[in-house]
Amino acid sequence: MIDETKLIEKMKAGNQHAIRMIVERYQHHVFKVTYSVVRDQEIAEDLAQEAFIKMLDALPTYQHQGFKTWLSRIALHKAIDHQRQKKRKREELHTFESFHPVDKKLNVEEEVMANDQIAMIQKRIKQMPAKFQLVVHAYYFEELSYRQIADRYRLEETTVKTRLYRARKWMKENWKEEDFR
Repeated sequence: MIDETKLIEKMKAGNQHAIRMIVERYQHHVFKVTYSVVRDQEIAEDLAQEAFIKMLDALPTYQHQGFKTWLSRIALHKAIDHQRQKKRKREELHTFESFHPVDKKLNVEEEVMANDQIAMIQKRIKQMPAKFQLVVHAYYFEELSYRQIADRYRLEETTVKTRLYRARKWMKENWKEEDFR
């Protein structure tokens, strides 16, 4: 078995074989860490893969103080971030569930009312600070992902997330539920 320190140095130098060996050595452990948080095999596998990608990005900052612990921390943070995003999505759905009609088989009257409500919401969105308007419209009405919005408006994905978070906060502070009835 090759010494871990040598493998890490080879990985830092870009050696693909060393990367494969580290992944093979720790893939089960990293999976267990992510699975312990998300409790879904498929998601845990994806997060484990993301953890290894993050490991490669963060490798230059590694200080040679317990590689397995360092890698475990990366995997744990990936899983926790995923859970936070999932929770945030549920909160967004709850916040905006009244904005999107759920029943696809609306009668004509309900459809007209729903369209009126959407028009009113779009009018209210135009009253928001300009930097929030684009991301809110793209996310909630065009149903684009953070990445798609970031690409479209040449923003960082984190900027899109931040603007949506601040836009929701702004809405909670400036909109009243009775304004939409």
